[in-house]
Amino acid sequence: MTPVYSSCSIAVPPGQVSAALEPLAGVRLDGGTLCGCWYAEIGRLNRILMVHAFDDIASLSAAHDAQIRSGSPLGLGALASAVEFDAYAMFPGVSFMPAGRYGPMYEVRTYQLKRDGLAATFDAWAKVREARIRISPLAAVMYGISGQLPRFMHIWPYPSLDARMALRGAAVTAGIWPPPGGLPHIETMRSEIYLPAPFSPLQ
Repeated sequence: MTPVYSSCSIAVPPGQVSAALEPLAGVRLDGGTLCGCWYAEIGRLNRILMVHAFDDIASLSAAHDAQIRSGSPLGLGALASAVEFDAYAMFPGVSFMPAGRYGPMYEVRTYQLKRDGLAATFDAWAKVREARIRISPLAAVMYGISGQLPRFMHIWPYPSLDARMALRGAAVTAGIWPPPGGLPHIETMRSEIYLPAPFSPLQ
């Protein structure tokens, strides 16, 4: 059975991130397993990202439907100014990083691809993935199966911003980053830095 992943992006009013994280500590989507929960430190601020794993798309869709019908997704009520649910599947050969302490900085990068760009992106990543993760670990790389398609997202933990620069620089110097052949298939990209919530399985 191949798992699928729910990505939930929550926008909150300025100054309300801590208040929103408190109730989220007890929230788990029905049928899902929490993989990680982070809040934005650099990029689109006042935003929280939650990722849950599901056994199949039917259980993920049912969990999303239940949240939408609840009238207060994730139990946040007025604390959330916007809530966005998306579904993802993992790139071939990749598994979500197991719980542990890897950060505390997590870079979340999202890409909108050209219409025919997904297969070529799979191929580009497959050629360099093992070499890249020997330089620094990968939390996840997933492609969207809902919303605006095709797109993908990857999450990398780093001990600091300085370490991020040094490790990415080493990958660039080695000629394995960005994945050779991947850039021509990208339309847009965005990078943000997140920190883990106290209850996140990934720290």
